[in-house]
Amino acid sequence: MNSSKSTVISVQEVTWMALLIAMQMVLSKLSIGSNVMQVGFSFLAVGLLGYYFGPVKAGIASVISDVISNVIMPSAGGFFFGFTFSALVTGVIFGFMLYNHKVTIWRSFLTILLITVIVNTGLNTLWIHMMTNIPYVTLLIPRLAKEAFSLVYQTGLLYIVLRWISNSKFNKIGQ
Repeated sequence: MNSSKSTVISVQEVTWMALLIAMQMVLSKLSIGSNVMQVGFSFLAVGLLGYYFGPVKAGIASVISDVISNVIMPSAGGFFFGFTFSALVTGVIFGFMLYNHKVTIWRSFLTILLITVIVNTGLNTLWIHMMTNIPYVTLLIPRLAKEAFSLVYQTGLLYIVLRWISNSKFNKIGQ
């Protein structure tokens, strides 16, 4: 059987992906702060999925994580497919930006910037608008300050974690 290594998922990859999915689910419940300004860490697990496995596998794993999270630990708003699509896009962006690329602060910043603008500020605000009928701009304005803060701390944390991993024995787990 002649198949591309990038489309085949080994048992080792499934194991590591499952571990990172579990890590993402736990980290998503461990945010700090109020509803207005929450500091979360689940983006690190998705970033690691992208770094290790690339856009396709990270996107699929993010969708699986979102669905499992909503089944096991449902949120107050219930399941909404738009947020699952946001999870897919987030995983794909992390994969495109981080997989097989050198870890730099600039790449970390650009990755988080793309996710902040496209997913968090754009898509997620749209999904909240669709669920609540609150005007998009009314939702967007208060979210901008939160997303600006998130851009800074997420860039820093992502860079620190990826830099540490790239210099450790864990830099090849997905390959």
